[in-house]
Amino acid sequence: MSIEATRLDQPSAPVIANVKVGKLRLWICVVTFLAYMVAFFDRANVAVLIADNAFTNAFGITEDKSVQGLLLTAFLFFYGAACFFAGPFVHRFGPRNTLGFALAFWAVLMTVMGSISSVAVLLVCRALLGLGESVLGPSTSKLVQAWFPVHERAKANGAWYMGIQLSQMLSMPLIAWCIALFGWRESLFMLAVAGAVPVLLCFRFVYNSPSLHPRITKEEVAYITAGREGEVAEERAGRFSFVRNQDFWLIALIYACLNAGFWGFMGWVPTYFKATLGFSFTTMGVLSALPYVAGAISIIVVPPLMDKFNSRAAFVMIGCLGFAVLLFVAMYATTPAMCVALLCLAQVFLSPAIVGVWTVLQNVTKSTEVANATGFFNGVAYVFASAFPYAMGALYSFTGNLQNGFFLLAALMAVAVFSSLPLIKRRL
Repeated sequence: MSIEATRLDQPSAPVIANVKVGKLRLWICVVTFLAYMVAFFDRANVAVLIADNAFTNAFGITEDKSVQGLLLTAFLFFYGAACFFAGPFVHRFGPRNTLGFALAFWAVLMTVMGSISSVAVLLVCRALLGLGESVLGPSTSKLVQAWFPVHERAKANGAWYMGIQLSQMLSMPLIAWCIALFGWRESLFMLAVAGAVPVLLCFRFVYNSPSLHPRITKEEVAYITAGREGEVAEERAGRFSFVRNQDFWLIALIYACLNAGFWGFMGWVPTYFKATLGFSFTTMGVLSALPYVAGAISIIVVPPLMDKFNSRAAFVMIGCLGFAVLLFVAMYATTPAMCVALLCLAQVFLSPAIVGVWTVLQNVTKSTEVANATGFFNGVAYVFASAFPYAMGALYSFTGNLQNGFFLLAALMAVAVFSSLPLIKRRL
């Protein structure tokens, strides 16, 4: 199936002369931004908790590193597997209800996790969290496609991805501070309370489409829907035809490589700073946040350029190439400071590439298929990426050198670069 059958014409910004266009669509950015922040705080908390003796003693796993690792693996595996089925769920119940009730479910799980002392129940909760968070990507993609004109989608995707970046900067120090000040159970209860905020905002401001919003102006609806003649919106259209589209699988392959890079980077850079570069534990915590500060800045700057030049795939390729080169060079840096600087620059390239590939997916997928396509897209990426933190650790144990794991990530980016070339030719 040719991509031309499903892609948008991607027009320039529509001109509505002398008409003030409303901004209700920006609430989609606010809610998805907060949803991703909450999601990544909930994902990251275990990485901090297993370093707390009070937590590991409560569950009897202080000496069992394999069970500690399983708490991390349980989430990733069940998240990735559930993503394949999340799209039809979002189509059936709509992104508003799906996202709102999912956010509430995450908060309930944080409360349960803060109330138990059984490692078996804890593992079940982590698996259920993976299942519950699997609907986030399809819901977000469906909302962005429905609520934003083509020329604003990269910026809208940049908004929710900024939630990921900020959570990476803030989650570990804030959770550690809460544990030190109040205790590990209380830290989970605080996450549950924080998770209630986007629930309320979702049911107050989010609707499945602009036409369903009771307070939207006809001018804003016209602005959002201008230039969408190429989108297929018939409910009877096939909802899984994207699986026959080779370009969808190219996009999925690129995202799988990017996702492996993201989780491999996040999981092992702190250890690299401490064990290889020799920074203290406190300094390591501060330095580990710096790449995400750099990535957040790039998210502000680059997505508007993607929309301006109407060539997201080209930015994806540049991002993959830049990340690979800088990661490789960082491993040969002559000073720790230079290595940290290069790894920060690497994140500057990785973050916009992830935003770009999500935007390409939304722009080439039918409106009746975008949630299903996003579910498959996310499922492939997470199942694939879940192996790489372990693979990097295995290489580290076998060779005694963590650099080899980062070389593996750089090689993956080469695959992503070559996979993006056909998409660039189509100006996607």
